[in-house]
Amino acid sequence: MKRKLKEELLKLSTDIITSRGLKELPELYERARDLYEKLAVLKFIEEKLNDVQIDVSKSEVASKFESIASAVLNENKSVPESNPHEEDIIVPGIDTIKHMVSEMPGGEELEEVLERLIAKNDFVKNDKQDTAPDLPKPPKPGHSKSLNDTLTARKISVGLNDRLAFVKHLFNDDMDAFNRILSKLNDLDSVEHSVAYIRDEVKPGFNQWEGKDEYEARFMELIERRFN
Repeated sequence: MKRKLKEELLKLSTDIITSRGLKELPELYERARDLYEKLAVLKFIEEKLNDVQIDVSKSEVASKFESIASAVLNENKSVPESNPHEEDIIVPGIDTIKHMVSEMPGGEELEEVLERLIAKNDFVKNDKQDTAPDLPKPPKPGHSKSLNDTLTARKISVGLNDRLAFVKHLFNDDMDAFNRILSKLNDLDSVEHSVAYIRDEVKPGFNQWEGKDEYEARFMELIERRFN
C-alpha cells in the first residue's frame, strides 16, 4: 500500500509541476490539497504502522488506524488560523485515508471506527473561535450626588473683609446673629428660598437694611453664587 501511495504522490507532483493546463486557481488548489492529504497519510503510515503484521486481526487494525486518524486530525490543527480552507483540508483527508486503507483487512470495522472518531472530534473545531472573548464588565454605577448633597458641600463663602462689613452694617455688630443666619442660609436648597428667608425673617429684624443697599447687594450676590 505504501508503494502504491508513493507512486500516486510522484504522479501527482509531476502533474502539478509539468502541466500547463492548471491555469485556474480552484483546480490548482484541488491538486495541492490532494498532494497534502496523501503526504500526511504516508507520513503517519510509516510512523505508526511499521510494527503491524500482515496477518493481524481486524480489531488490532481498527485500533491502530484509529490512532493514525487521530494523529492526522491533530496534525491539521497546525494549519494557520488565517487559512480559510482548514475544514476543506481536514474532511477530505479522512476520505483519502479511508480510500488508501481499502486494501487492509477489516474494511467494515474500519468504517465504524472512522464514524465514531469523526463524531468524537467534531471535525476538530477551533477552540479559539468557539470561545467567546471576554467582554469588559460594565462599570459599576457610582453614587450620583443629589442637589442637596452638592449644596451641602458648597457653603456660602464670605471673606474676612466682607464678614466684618456685613456684621457692622447689616447685623448691628451682632456676630452671633450673622453666624446663625449664615448657617440657616447654608441649609436652604434654592436661591428662591434664600431670598424669601432674607426678605421675610432677616431684614425685618434689622430695620429692613435701609440705606445699606451696597452691602445688601454684596451679601445677596454671595448667597446666589452658592447655587451657580
